[in-house]
Amino acid sequence: MTTYTVTGRTVAVRRPAWNDGPVARPDSPVDHYVHRGDVLASCTVALARTPSGPAYRKCGRTGSTWRVVRGGQIPATCLRRN
Repeated sequence: MTTYTVTGRTVAVRRPAWNDGPVARPDSPVDHYVHRGDVLASCTVALARTPSGPAYRKCGRTGSTWRVVRGGQIPATCLRRN
């Protein structure tokens, strides 16, 4: 299991809605928030594939990868690997 440090100021951990499928979206329901400096463990990645480009813009960068953490999913652009 790999650990990651949160780089964003306050980042929402989102849980996919019942009709969204297995990957969260930027407007999915929020499970809880994490803050800069928090350490999270993750070993799984979820890819949000879109035909028109990146799936989200969070923490100053665009991306399509969500890390699966306890309680939901968080944008990979808001994390730094330890």
